[in-house]
Amino acid sequence: MFTMQYDEKFIDQIAAKIADRATEMLVERLGSLNELPHVLTREEAMKVLRCGQTKMSELMARPDFPVNDEFGKKIPTQLLFKWIERNTRWIEENTKYFHKEATA
Repeated sequence: MFTMQYDEKFIDQIAAKIADRATEMLVERLGSLNELPHVLTREEAMKVLRCGQTKMSELMARPDFPVNDEFGKKIPTQLLFKWIERNTRWIEENTKYFHKEATA
């Protein structure tokens, strides 16, 4: 079996490129963040996140997920994208998810 090992700097660079490309793809798919409403319904947020009802319920129950209850359960669009970025960075900084050894 052939095994390849990479240093942390290389893996960090690859992870950053993947995150940047994922953001670009999301923006392309949505057309433009400015085209989204300022406040999303549950269904709109599910489309943005590409998740189902069960996962959306789990997310909306989290204390750190940006839900506004003042006028029905709505998700402020800007806060949703900040939440996504903050949680993506948390994974990079606090887990070894992007530091798995590559094998071929």
